[in-house]
Amino acid sequence: MSSGASKHARSGFTKEELPFLVEAMDRRFGQRVRVALAAAPVGAGDKVGGDMSIPQPVSVDVNGTMSTEDYKACSMVMAVCQNMVQKSLTDAAKIAGISAADALKDMNAWVQAYVDFPFPFFNFKDTQSDIYKKNDFSVTADPDVVEKIVNIKNMDGLKDAVVGALKKSGGNLASYAGTDRVFNYFGVITGYNQTEIALRVIKFQMHLKTTDVKSLCVSYTQTNLDTAYDTYQFVADKELMIKMQSKMGDKMIEYMAEKLLDFIKDFYDKQLVKYQEALTDILKKR
Repeated sequence: MSSGASKHARSGFTKEELPFLVEAMDRRFGQRVRVALAAAPVGAGDKVGGDMSIPQPVSVDVNGTMSTEDYKACSMVMAVCQNMVQKSLTDAAKIAGISAADALKDMNAWVQAYVDFPFPFFNFKDTQSDIYKKNDFSVTADPDVVEKIVNIKNMDGLKDAVVGALKKSGGNLASYAGTDRVFNYFGVITGYNQTEIALRVIKFQMHLKTTDVKSLCVSYTQTNLDTAYDTYQFVADKELMIKMQSKMGDKMIEYMAEKLLDFIKDFYDKQLVKYQEALTDILKKR
């Protein structure tokens, strides 16, 4: 095989292979005023700052009313998207001259990466921030607080998803109880329903001097809860994801992420450059 043929074999999808994606991208990038976070840049007005206290984001998928077949297709594409976001962050870290490990702990960089994601699989909708303090908080007695923090109503298993994410955050977290310590949790919760897919990126901060993490993970005890949060909501395109998954088949998620990044590099290079520059700029501000 010639070197030219070899290069072509690695170049990812062609426009002819993904006409539905080309059409969606042309619509998005052809808009005179692109829907983005221009009016409220990442970090402006946020309540939560600093690096995440966990090695990597916690991803939670909650299937509500979507069929099993559609859920499998859509969740696979969402996994590919997160892989692309992560690779873009590590690439930007090289340009910014910082370690990949430090870049992947930067919560604002993750949010920026989702907001400016150059594929139209999901679109930014809104952001909300708040501070919440409550004495004698109970996960069982106050489930509305969990919904308030994450702000996705009518999603089956939401409380269990958030508590599960806390449990995944590290076995040594409970040892911080009673100390003046700040714990930053970063998560991506995706709710799959028949008519829509709701993606919520969450920066969640707990002040552990009064918050007993152990009490958050059981149903019969209470704790003083002292938290702050920023959430960014996105709405995903279900039909586009199903079409994309039919092209991907059962190939590995990492492989498909590489192919799609090659696709945008070949055909939408200006958008990829802008995306990389935005991530590099935010990482340089560390």
